[in-house]
This record gives sequence, C-alpha cells and structure tokens, in this order.
Amino acid sequence: MRLSSSLQDLPTFSRIETLERGSSIGGDLSSGRAKPVRTLQREGPVASFSKERTPPSSPTNRKKWMRTVGWAVGLILLVCFIYASLRYFHVFLSEGSSEYYVILDCGSTGTRVYVYEWSINHNDGNSFPIALKPLGNAPKKKSGKLIGRAYQRMETEPGLSKLVHNETGMKKAIEPLLQMAERQIPRRAHKHTPVFLYATAGVRKLPTADSEWLMDKAWDVLKNSSFSCSRDRVKIISGMEEAYYGWVALNHHLNMLGTSSSASEMTYGSLDLGGSSLQVTFETDKAVQGDTGVGLTIGSVNHQLSAYSLSGYGLNDAFDKSVAHLVKMLGGTAGNGKVQVKHPCLQTGYREDYVCSYCQPLKQDGSPSVSAKTTGKEKQGTAVELIGAPQWKECSDLAKVTVNLSEWSNSSSGLDCNLQPCALASTFPQPHGQFYAMSGFYVVFKFFNLTPDATLVDVLKRGQEFCEKPWDVARSSVPPQPFIEQYCFRAPYITSLLREGLQIKDNQVIIGSGDGRTKTPLSPTVAGSEPHPFSMTHGLGGSSVQLMESSRQSLGVYHSYSVGSLGQMQFSSGLRNPTRGQTTLQSRRSQSREDLTSSLADLHIPKV
Repeated sequence: MRLSSSLQDLPTFSRIETLERGSSIGGDLSSGRAKPVRTLQREGPVASFSKERTPPSSPTNRKKWMRTVGWAVGLILLVCFIYASLRYFHVFLSEGSSEYYVILDCGSTGTRVYVYEWSINHNDGNSFPIALKPLGNAPKKKSGKLIGRAYQRMETEPGLSKLVHNETGMKKAIEPLLQMAERQIPRRAHKHTPVFLYATAGVRKLPTADSEWLMDKAWDVLKNSSFSCSRDRVKIISGMEEAYYGWVALNHHLNMLGTSSSASEMTYGSLDLGGSSLQVTFETDKAVQGDTGVGLTIGSVNHQLSAYSLSGYGLNDAFDKSVAHLVKMLGGTAGNGKVQVKHPCLQTGYREDYVCSYCQPLKQDGSPSVSAKTTGKEKQGTAVELIGAPQWKECSDLAKVTVNLSEWSNSSSGLDCNLQPCALASTFPQPHGQFYAMSGFYVVFKFFNLTPDATLVDVLKRGQEFCEKPWDVARSSVPPQPFIEQYCFRAPYITSLLREGLQIKDNQVIIGSGDGRTKTPLSPTVAGSEPHPFSMTHGLGGSSVQLMESSRQSLGVYHSYSVGSLGQMQFSSGLRNPTRGQTTLQSRRSQSREDLTSSLADLHIPKV
C-alpha cells in the first residue's frame, strides 16, 4: 500500500517510519536483519524521490528564474508601451493640434508667399476656435543697406502675367518662395501642409489661353514640391472674392469680428489698392441686392456686405491710363518711329521707353484689349518714349481723368466727379462708413516718409516737391525701389481716387498697413495683443455666408468652409488633412498686394 501511495502522503509515512525506527532500532542492530516494512518504507520513498522528484533546490531556482523572466518581459512591454504612447501624443500634438498652410499670392507686380500656423483654441466663449498665426517671412535686412519698400516680405518679380510662355521664368518665380516656406515649417509637417496659389487682377485680364497656360505651369511646379497640393488649389480668384477676403481678413486682424459688439458701425470698410485693381468692401445696414451683395454671419452677429473690384484702378494701371490719355491727346512721332509723349507727372531729365497697354482698344469694362495669343517675350501694347515735362497743375488734372470711369468705359459717359463717385459704375453702391485704406495707399504714404498724423494735403505737398526735383536728384533721394518715377503721379492719383472717384471724405479714412497692431480711433487693438482665433463655415450659395463654431467632439473641433467655386476647407484637430476641393480663407497676409509688411504698422489718419 505504501508503495502505491502518492507524494501527498509522504509526510504521514515519514512520521510512521520515524516511530518504527525508534521502537526497533535496538533489535535491528543486534540481529542484522531488516524488517520488510522498514525495507519497503526505505525503498519506497527513495525510489519515489529519485525517479519522480527533482532535488529539493530545483523548484525554488526554477520559480526564481521564471519570476525574473516574467519581470523582464513585463518591463520591456511597459517601456514599449510608454515609448509608443509618447510617439503617438508627440505626433498628435505636433501635427494634429498645430498645422500649417502656404499661400502664394500672385499679384500684378510680383508673387509673394505667406505661411500660416493654425491650431485649435479652446477658450470658452470665443467665436473663433481656430487660432491663426502668420509666420515671419520677411527677408533679413543687411546691415547698412536701405530697403525702399514699405513692406518687407519674400517676393519674386515680375508678376506671373509677365511670364506667359516663359517656363524658366515661372520656375524662378515660384521655387524660391516654396523653399522659403519649407524653412518656416518643420520638415515632418511638409507632406501634410497644403499649398495654395491664387492669382489676382494681373492674370485675370489676360486672354483665357494665356491665363490657363500660367496656371497649368504653376501646377507643374507645385506638384513636385514637398507640400500637399492639388490642381484645384491653383486658380484665379474673382475680383469679388478678392475684395471679400480682404474685408474679413482686415476686420479679423483688427479684432472686430466674432463678438456681440461687431455691429456695422464697429467694422471697417476695406480699400485694397493693388497694381492693377482696387477692391472695395464695406458693411451695409440692409441686404444688398445684385452681384455685389454678401451676407455674413459670425456667431450670433449678422453682417451685410457690399464687395466689388475696380479693374484698371491699381497704381500701375492708373499710370498706364495716364500715358494712354496723353498718347490720344498729345502724342507725336519721334525720329525712331516711336510715339513721343511729354508727361506732366515726370521730372525734368526723365526720358525712357515705355510700353502702353491702355493705348490698345478698350473692353466694355474699360480694361485694355490684348491679342488672343502672346509669346511672353515682349509686353503687349504700344511702344512710346516718355519725356519728363513737369507741370503740377496739369499732373493733378491728368490724375482726375484717370479716375473718371467715363473716360475709359464705353458703358459710362459724362460722369461728373463733383456730383457722384465717378470711378463707379451705376450698378455699384456708393461706399459709406469708416474705411481702412491699405496696400497701395500705404505704399505712397511710406514713400514720402509721412508721419501717422499726415493728411491727404500733406501727400499732395510732398508729391509736388518730388515732381519739381530734377530726375537724377529725385531718383537718388530715395532708396532703390521699383516705379520711383511714378510717385509724382501717384500722390494726386490716390487723393483724387478717394475724394472724387469714391467720394469718401478725408475723415472717413485711415491709411495704414493693415496688420492692426497699432491702436486706431475705432480699434481696441494695441501692440502686442493676442490674435483672435479664426474659423468659419461659409456658404455663398445664395450670397450668404456663415461663420460659426461647429460641435466639439472629443479633442477636436470640425469646421467646414465653402464658397461656391472656391471649394471647401475643413479644420480639425486630428491628423486629417484637407482633401481635394479644399481651400483657405485668406489669400494674403494683411490684404496687401502692391507691398506687404510683417513688422511696422504705421497708421496715417487723413484729417479734414
């Protein structure tokens, strides 16, 4: 029975064996025989331990070894889990909560790049859940070198409209800007960063075949960049879109949007003067009927806007119109066969060749007609020779002629600038309210080194003084920059444009850069103030727009944005990136095209 016993019974048998040994030890020693029972007890246990059980120390060592291995494996798994979690949250925080956008603004005089960083803003009670931050992109100024531009930014020249059928020029215009943007954005975010290219009036006025060629070649460059891009993000925006974008960007920059106090009397109308066109946008008390009306809702605040673009009223086009008028009225033929023009807004000693686009027959809207096909190797227009013949009174009168629409449009005739805004067609409502004049307006003020309290009268005075200087003296009196010779004309032009063309009183206008960092009479913004987050849901299906915060889900906020042909834009704090058909709201920083600043915001408030 004991031989068949299990190991669990060993303690009992051991005790029996001990007792038996104690009672018979004497007999065993004397007789020399082993009792069967004792023999069985000895052999049984010995056989059992030697064949079925390891030595007493083995189980303990094995358990210790297994425990050690278990702890090691667990520690490795824990480290891997922590590492994976850190990697995930690093990617989420760096790419999900902070993302980037690259905007290429293709104006008539050049192409600029603007880089934005945006993230979710979780401040309660704020109507803009997207915090938008422009990244610094102004080139560093070399020590001791004066830069004559009002705005310091990364820009390539000339504008795309001058590069038709010039593939090499297109690459040189775009690639340096993309490289600059790559330096502003972390490398890990490049492939997730969408890039947009928006062309404005300079390309709009080209023949369709030429403008389409430019957009196709621009797409060829962008699709090979490190950023995310699709063909529908490379486009020509309409004049109304350009105007509307400028108004939203300006008033967002000035912290005028998204609060209950954002009534019409608290927002600024925007006057965005470029090289080829002027964008006018302002708020009205009632909905505007017609093509210029836009309805806007931000949070609980409704805005009714009127937005339109005036082609041919940019600084460069205006000077071109002045040349065209002189060719028509005073032109003669030089010995070399070119049309010779004596210009009252050019200094004594100035003599240069010039190509006049507005000397061509005009379209219905007053813009010059150009041939259906171009080679891209020469400017389209009439070759003339400009000769300086300064006469300030004649120069001022010439500026007024360029402002009067009836001189340039077949559909408008006999407009009296003393009775009505003579730069506007009958279908455009007259501007009213307080306005912020930027871009080209600001450039002219900065050129003449005017102080913030300067008036339009001061502009005219500085312009006349500049006109009276000999050309060599005038040119050397300012830092090197484009279009120095045109500022004699630009001074009376912007004055006439505001006063006669739009009939805006001097005390209705603030002239500044548009970045909103300097306090103005109506603006609560001061230097160093925190930017407001920015987001919208926008639908222009029936000329209505809505900007509002969508529902917050878990860690993110989802926002959609659509503007008719503009496509759609979606913001999310997750890792999802914009898909095909998406776009962004701002096509430029601070709405400037003639020149743009990333630093100083000197404001100029014309007074009565």
